[in-house]
Amino acid sequence: MPDFSFSVRPRIWVGPDAILRLPLLAGELAGEEHARCMLVVDPLLYESKSVDRITALLEERGIQVLVFDEVPDRATSRVAEDALRLVRGSRAPLVIGLGGFKTLMVARTAAALALGEMDVDSLLDGAEIRSPRVPLIELPTSLRHPFMTQDCILLTDGRDRRVRLARVSGSAPAACLVDPGLSASLPPKLAASCVIASLLGTVEAYVSTKSSFMSDILLEKSALSLAAALDGLIARPDDPAARAEAWKGAFLSALGQGMSAPGLGSAVSLAINARWPVPKAALAAILLPYSMELASKSRLEKIAALAALFGQDVSEASPQEAASKAVEWLRTRLGLLKIPSRLKDFDLSLDRLVESARDARELDFMNYLPRAASVDDVFDFIKTAF
Repeated sequence: MPDFSFSVRPRIWVGPDAILRLPLLAGELAGEEHARCMLVVDPLLYESKSVDRITALLEERGIQVLVFDEVPDRATSRVAEDALRLVRGSRAPLVIGLGGFKTLMVARTAAALALGEMDVDSLLDGAEIRSPRVPLIELPTSLRHPFMTQDCILLTDGRDRRVRLARVSGSAPAACLVDPGLSASLPPKLAASCVIASLLGTVEAYVSTKSSFMSDILLEKSALSLAAALDGLIARPDDPAARAEAWKGAFLSALGQGMSAPGLGSAVSLAINARWPVPKAALAAILLPYSMELASKSRLEKIAALAALFGQDVSEASPQEAASKAVEWLRTRLGLLKIPSRLKDFDLSLDRLVESARDARELDFMNYLPRAASVDDVFDFIKTAF
């Protein structure tokens, strides 16, 4: 059995109205004598009034809020540098991140570097942070947060648009508040794509060589919840119960991935998104069935087990038939959602995707694939999905 580590950091609350805990938590982490914070937000959240609601909750408690909302759709490490300058200049004793993956990573970077003199480029180049961290609270909004429990920072490098993953001790949030209400404004099709993106991380961590009995338990429960949530979103796109179930599955997925590791499809989606204007959730939806088919060559029993978790009757099926049913279940739902099934549907150039294959292979979690992969192997995978 592989070794694994388990801890309860960060503190996480999951459920309706979880954000009502924010003022007390912010006061505790910032210190009553320094009742102020910097709020890093996705500007699109102004439309749903989420920014106004969070700001009001904090200000009613007497906590001054400095808002950083200059996070564009394709944010790079340059945006993280801007946020870092602001938090250093304001001497804010607390950082709060509100938004999707890119926004949360900008907030993580600012909190990790705020009390030192290191710049973001040095961090991405592998320099060790020796200064203490500013406390960080994360409020995810996109029905997925695969690195919720991990001490890491993942950014698109502003120098060359390569995806970079830095393992930074203490960079995980002090607390994370997962409130399904913050995801209510997501369009139904995007919400379903986000669920599939969570499912990609779940499946790949499940078949990873780093998986353990503990991660398997969490990831199997995650697959059950995410499959139910996906069917719920297809049948009833605006059903809040489906979104709550999606967050339940995403939370379990984050715990499982923290003990195991994501895989090839996750790495490729991150690498392509860093260089090209294609949403990570759309890339994940395209790549998941191909990732499952590839994993079935070396982890057939686990891919076969997914069919039952997806609600398929495999009582009389062979492992190969069960694995095929799991992939068929997914492709049927992608068809119902009218999600593109090929990378070429996004006008990507295959010859330029060689760069993305190299970027993906350099992510450290690629060392835990079910079968070792070179840059050429990663590019072959991309060609299969192209």
